[in-house]
Amino acid sequence: MLPEKRREYIVELVIEENGCTVSELAEELDISETTVRRDLDELADRNSINRTHGGAVPVVERLSDYERRTIQNREAKETIAKRAVKEIHNEQVVLLDAGSTTQAIGSEIPKDYNISVVTNNPPVASRLAEAETEVFLTGGRYNEDHNFLVGRLAEEAIEQMNFDLAFIGVEGIHSDGLTTVFNDAARIKELMVKNSRRVVVVADHSKIGARSVIQFADLSDVDMVITDKPIAHDLRESLVEAGIEVTDDLD
Repeated sequence: MLPEKRREYIVELVIEENGCTVSELAEELDISETTVRRDLDELADRNSINRTHGGAVPVVERLSDYERRTIQNREAKETIAKRAVKEIHNEQVVLLDAGSTTQAIGSEIPKDYNISVVTNNPPVASRLAEAETEVFLTGGRYNEDHNFLVGRLAEEAIEQMNFDLAFIGVEGIHSDGLTTVFNDAARIKELMVKNSRRVVVVADHSKIGARSVIQFADLSDVDMVITDKPIAHDLRESLVEAGIEVTDDLD
């Protein structure tokens, strides 16, 4: 496990368990207590946890919206990510949309894959750079709360590129199409879909059948949907009728 992913996992464990000891974390992660202490000190410096004698406790009120979403349905997102990377082939140009599920995909991409990755998600770029994958950030205005790049620079970067495969995150997918709650991300997502040869929507079960405020794509724009639990019959039928390959039972 890469150091940054390990630290994220430590934060998740500390929050889920409402506190952990150094020995508990060392056993869970199969690492030395010295490494755990070093990680806890680093996380405390970032205000991601509160350091205690012998361990750590959560500082939930200091978590950003992005950190909260990363923790929510974490196991489902990791399961989706493991399935999603099977769609990647060597020498492809792969686009990773911003979001916690696409970040999980970035963590699952094998180091020996000969691919190029484009993203507007700085944490994904950082993680893939550690794995020595060729990675390009779009540039643009940084949204600290949601950890993505948006604005005209990001849009121009996407407009000038063509992608073999795009993994797109959503706040909702329903019979009319794909939706997001973020106004400044909607145009980026629209361009990502438009400029990609193959579009794969990755969404945990909480997003399936949900409808957010801004629609950025139709079902006809999508090639595949990957989610962790079976989709309700009517919506699944709508997806299949639109020509979408559905992978929806990963339990």
